[in-house]
Amino acid sequence: MTTKTKSNILKIGWYQIIGGSIGVLIILYALFTTTQFSAFIVSFYILASLLFAHSIFCGTLCLKSKNNALTHSLINQFLQLISFAFFGFAFSFVAGFYISVGLDLSKSVDVTFNFGISKLDLNINNEHERADISFNLVEFGLIYWIDKLTKKIKTEKANTEIALVGQN
Repeated sequence: MTTKTKSNILKIGWYQIIGGSIGVLIILYALFTTTQFSAFIVSFYILASLLFAHSIFCGTLCLKSKNNALTHSLINQFLQLISFAFFGFAFSFVAGFYISVGLDLSKSVDVTFNFGISKLDLNINNEHERADISFNLVEFGLIYWIDKLTKKIKTEKANTEIALVGQN
């Protein structure tokens, strides 16, 4: 693996660790400022913590140059790619930066544009009138980048194996 490829994997790793850590801090702040607890709220905090922890885990795999680091990172980015809200159910998860473009279909068709840092929006049987879908452009870029790195690593590995066979 070239130095540039290793450097790019480290950048992805740090991005995921920082984004996940910010998410964990947001969850901790929310946990300490919540006055009411219910089974749903506790479940929400557990799910949120697991999602942000997964991002930190993926980043750690990248920093340790594990073979499955980019596969886990790709899964992590796909979880953050699409946000939606329909029929009282909503999901939006971002561990890092987001720039999203979408459609708000609640009252008419409106184009939306949002940006920010680490968030989780999870609604179950709530806000029934809400209808929207959005795509995180940052994740599109990261997915493309990870895919490109994965292909480059496979090509480098194949070339190394061919060179080794040629030497024997």
